[in-house]
Amino acid sequence: MKQVYFSFFILLILGASCTKKKAATDFKQDFQIEITDSLQINYLGDLWIQDYDSVSQEFVATTKNDQELLFIDSKGEITSNLKIPFEGPNSMQGIFLLSYRNEMLQILSSVSGFHFITKDGDFKRSILLPYQYIIHNNSLDPAFTSLGEKITYFKPVNFGDLGIGNEIDFVKYLYSVPFLEVLDTVSMERHDTMDFPKTSIYADGNYYFFPFPKIQKLKDKWYLHFDHELKYFVYEEIGEEIVLEKTVDLEVEDAVLPRAEDFEVAMQYTMSNQRPATILQLYRLEGKTIVFYKKGVPEETVEIDPTASNLDQMNQTLAAVFDEENKLIQNGIEVPEGLIFSRANTEDGEILAKKNQDFFGTEEDQVVYYKLKLIDE
Repeated sequence: MKQVYFSFFILLILGASCTKKKAATDFKQDFQIEITDSLQINYLGDLWIQDYDSVSQEFVATTKNDQELLFIDSKGEITSNLKIPFEGPNSMQGIFLLSYRNEMLQILSSVSGFHFITKDGDFKRSILLPYQYIIHNNSLDPAFTSLGEKITYFKPVNFGDLGIGNEIDFVKYLYSVPFLEVLDTVSMERHDTMDFPKTSIYADGNYYFFPFPKIQKLKDKWYLHFDHELKYFVYEEIGEEIVLEKTVDLEVEDAVLPRAEDFEVAMQYTMSNQRPATILQLYRLEGKTIVFYKKGVPEETVEIDPTASNLDQMNQTLAAVFDEENKLIQNGIEVPEGLIFSRANTEDGEILAKKNQDFFGTEEDQVVYYKLKLIDE
């Protein structure tokens, strides 16, 4: 039954997807994003770095092989690997979200709950969620975050909520439900928090495809952003609640917004001829927030040839920098192209971004991750 509902949701997403701005303020160009080093990982195939553990000083990466994890040191050497079985002792089904903390893997399974696993594959603890679920997200968020004596995590959809009506009702549900669930791991009591921000374009009553929220706790604040919106939302903790404190606009002129439609045509909505603006990744380093984004390409340009390779070149990657109070210092900062940003960054303030071989039209026998830093000139 779990697999049936999970497959239904994947088909729902796939079915829906198939059917120039200057800074608002004239900022002084003080910052640059520079590649300072790289990891040359001797691996034939593809891998994706998920997280960095400052204790072991290792990165953990997933591969195209189901439930295979690689551990990589700061020089790019693969130190060990782990294959988690689907059946039998020390097994689980589906790695959905993954964190690496204090030499311990924290994994949210696609079907069961949270598992604490050593890099040798020993299951130290499991916290099974008390309901069947699917996860309506495609981000690289941490598996969970501590909230006092409890844990909080991206709220899965309880199978019990799938009976809310037809597909349109389900999509509307995703546009309104709180984002996080808080769980007392002793009593197993739980409640929702982090309400959908009313200041988002996704709250204006129109449909813009799936919002795919991305959530991080950075220092003492929570940061939320969506796939195709050049805003991010800062939340603060008040007791056991996570409450919106501030909406932060990247202040990018001529940003291309996704096409607004009525929810009744949600199942026919297509992104195939759209390249709207998007936030690629957000980091909080040394008292500053760094946001990597694209401004998008107008729909009329995309419609001429949606498969044209030069659309990627037209949709340039840029960065914006905000201060401690999330006030914009500078946007429109040029960024090296052909990068796929990971969630990982080191204690030295280095951001890990993968070289996109498809972008460069190359096929290499190694995987390259660049280390980027924000340079203040």
